[in-house]
Amino acid sequence: MYIRSWLKARRAGGAALLALAAACGDSAGSAEPAPVVSGPAPAEGTVGRARCLGFNGLDALNPGGEIRAGRFRTPGTAPVRVAAGTDVDWGLDPYHDRTWQLWFHSLEWLGGAIKEYTRTHDRAALETAAAIARDWLADNRDPGRFGEDRREAISEGTKFRLVTLVCLRKHHAARWLDEAIARHAEWLARPGHYSGPWNHGTDESMTLMTAGCGIGRADLAELGRKRLLDAMLRPPGGARPAIDAEGANNEQSAHYAVYNRGRWRLAFDVMRACGHPVPDELVRRHRLLDEFIAFQVTPGGDLLQIGESYAAKASGIALPGSGPLKYVATRGAKGTRPKARARVYEAGYVMGRSGWGDRGRPFTAETAYTARFGPGRYAHGQSDHMGLTFHALGRDILVPSGHIGYSDPAWSAWLRSPEAHNTLVVRGAPFTESAPTALTAHRFERGADTFRFSDTAYAGTARSRSVLAASDPDALMVLDEAASAAPRLVEQLWHLPAAFTATATADGTGAVATAGKVRVHFARIPLPGTAPLPAQVVRGSLTPPQGWIVPSSRRTLAAPAVALPARGTRVRTLTLIAPVRDGKAPQVRTSPLPGGGIRVEASFSGRRLAVEAAPDGSLRRLP
Repeated sequence: MYIRSWLKARRAGGAALLALAAACGDSAGSAEPAPVVSGPAPAEGTVGRARCLGFNGLDALNPGGEIRAGRFRTPGTAPVRVAAGTDVDWGLDPYHDRTWQLWFHSLEWLGGAIKEYTRTHDRAALETAAAIARDWLADNRDPGRFGEDRREAISEGTKFRLVTLVCLRKHHAARWLDEAIARHAEWLARPGHYSGPWNHGTDESMTLMTAGCGIGRADLAELGRKRLLDAMLRPPGGARPAIDAEGANNEQSAHYAVYNRGRWRLAFDVMRACGHPVPDELVRRHRLLDEFIAFQVTPGGDLLQIGESYAAKASGIALPGSGPLKYVATRGAKGTRPKARARVYEAGYVMGRSGWGDRGRPFTAETAYTARFGPGRYAHGQSDHMGLTFHALGRDILVPSGHIGYSDPAWSAWLRSPEAHNTLVVRGAPFTESAPTALTAHRFERGADTFRFSDTAYAGTARSRSVLAASDPDALMVLDEAASAAPRLVEQLWHLPAAFTATATADGTGAVATAGKVRVHFARIPLPGTAPLPAQVVRGSLTPPQGWIVPSSRRTLAAPAVALPARGTRVRTLTLIAPVRDGKAPQVRTSPLPGGGIRVEASFSGRRLAVEAAPDGSLRRLP
């Protein structure tokens, strides 16, 4: 897959950039640099066609005065003195942090000086930025002599550095700069340095296109445009489209769906600036992306932490427009609500809610759920197949464990694993994260949405999950099955937000979690052939890791995780998840049905929920 190719390019980046850094760097110290552009000579009068694609916020963190003082900082870190004048020590790594090194070598922090020039027309600010850029070119020749982290920062920073050079060129004309832009763009143009149809590839492609337009290299510009079109319409390497025909982003992350929404808007601007119309189908898919994101916003206005996502508010999404994103960001006050109450996305999502605040319930009082299936883990996804989220009674009830960033491999590995999600885990069986999960059935009816999944992601085990998402009363009914050749320990895992406390019930059949006036009951319903083991509640365990919520980079919160285990060759677990406000536990009665099914009748919150669990594993709400 293309992501693996990109990772290989990162590791080999120092050697691959040898020619780039040497060719550009050799010319930096001479008054009359030798030509190094291998393609057509840069065209005159093309500056206006290039778009400055921005500096990822590093310009605001590094204003011109700080740059002149020789200081540099990244988000969440203190400024570091990195230069004497414009002589920078490019070998610094004060925080032993690859992300810090990446942004350092990206040169995007020079945006503070470039923007100062656009405001004040002070040539000194611009000359400072140009001199530091030339210093980078001179000092990073022969990157093979550097350590792996610096080589990777040089390689991975190529597209960001190219953006900075293009932005600098809009105000500073110099042959050495055109040559540096050409070399960086030619490196990006190589097939082995294209990341594929996800956000890295999008950035590379539009950067390649705008750089080619800026220096008059039609070959580079056209290659960038073709990659953008292919990413959405004809993705290479068997990947899903960056945005598919239903509007779903392929990165399996709520955060990156929002991020890609902005990046593709910028890519459209680049196409237009380079004199190319944006195809109608790309515009249509981009518009549908808003509804895809809206389904991942809770009735409380929070963007779910699906995939590698930090906690965020929908109200923080830039330029929400007047459609579904505006609707969820304002909790139904403005915008247009999605047409469907619940829907399936072929990219691997079942998402729905009791309503959008349009049928007697206020928007914030609706229930909402999501579930994941589809292709194996890709890009910024996690191993969350069959994983559920659930929002009811104005609270998040079931949540993913979150995302910590990219500088802590141990935490990242756990957060990507099934153990960090609301899913069914088979202990002792190897897990294949690339395994697909099938949606085998679904039916959406007001008051009872049902869907069913199956896969063989755990070696030697066939796993299935049936879900009934009910409203009035608001609850989930989940029937899981794991069939293995040898006896296995199988666990249903349920992760609650950190605000909850939880304890196992006295009889060990379930658990109760409490936050404020909301109490959530996890009630296991006995099924023939499965002997349940006692329920467990884990909070803040490090060995092994369990019971954590990670809302943002390097911030970990202990939170309850409920485990409902059983052991056998065929384990079936039927669980009612019932949130209540009155503190009363659900009253549950069961009765057998002809053919081996079971009828479950539960009374709670002053309402009744009757469900049939059929012998084939399907669930159906009964009148």
